[in-house]
Amino acid sequence: MDKLFVGSAVATISARGELVLPEQFCIAIQSRGAREDLFIGLHADDPCMLVYDGTSVVDQHRELAANWESGARDTLLRRRLGFVAPAQMDGKGRIAIASWMRARRGVRQRALLVGMGHHFEVWNLDQVLEQGPGDLIVLAALHLDTSIIKEDHHEPALSRLGARRRAARPGKSGVPVQPLPAVPARPDSLRPIVNRVVGSR
Repeated sequence: MDKLFVGSAVATISARGELVLPEQFCIAIQSRGAREDLFIGLHADDPCMLVYDGTSVVDQHRELAANWESGARDTLLRRRLGFVAPAQMDGKGRIAIASWMRARRGVRQRALLVGMGHHFEVWNLDQVLEQGPGDLIVLAALHLDTSIIKEDHHEPALSRLGARRRAARPGKSGVPVQPLPAVPARPDSLRPIVNRVVGSR
């Protein structure tokens, strides 16, 4: 039986568009015999990408052919199989994502991978944290909290995901300060009054 894509992970995408896969996803790809038979597609409804293999392509085609009439079937086939770019996993557990695909889904340096059985999803991690959906926010937060705990124990974790924001230094708020114009000296109009009062004593 083919191994399914199960679980989730936070991963990095290089400037050249190479997605670094976690070990469990690499094992699933190899067990399915799909290292050089991968496809990256756009999800029909959600703002994410899908990674699947030739077996999944055949399954999708069969399912659509059996359950949909020709007009709707053709539309779904175009959506599921037309908006797709071929990919393959190299010997270091990386797959290259086409630039037009990354631009379309806005996936950049950090990604959240979610196993979905016969395929897995690739989400923009920062977009998930800002806009949801809620279940993925919780999932991403769990991964990031785990990574921070590992980092506290001096294990490599988030260092490859990009540097954290630097804490503000004491005495420097980071708020821009505009210089004020010098205040003109006040004319000493009170001196004659003070002298009269003092002199009358």
